[in-house]
Amino acid sequence: MARVSLLLIVLSIALVAPSQGFLKDLLFGEAKKALLEDGTTEILDHVCNFRVMPRLRSWELYFRGDVWCPGWTVIKGESLTRSRTRVVNKAVADFAQKALAQGLITQEDAQPLLE
Repeated sequence: MARVSLLLIVLSIALVAPSQGFLKDLLFGEAKKALLEDGTTEILDHVCNFRVMPRLRSWELYFRGDVWCPGWTVIKGESLTRSRTRVVNKAVADFAQKALAQGLITQEDAQPLLE
């Protein structure tokens, strides 16, 4: 919640001082860094990477999530949601659907990932 508040403060400052282009870019960059997250997760005994990135669409904050598993497959799970807490889970579910469609995993393996 604190990160969302930080973003709102940054946006307010940027909108009040539109003539200060460099300041606006600096503040948006700092807000993006505060909301950006990289990490790892385990999917079916494979170590996978994830990334969460903030996006502004029609002045609303969204989060894009990506999940990929180097060394296992080139499949990439993606999601776009307003919920920062669910974005990685949705990307994992997308990954599972794509892996199931390509025959990489079974329906039994995919089911817990899709819930």
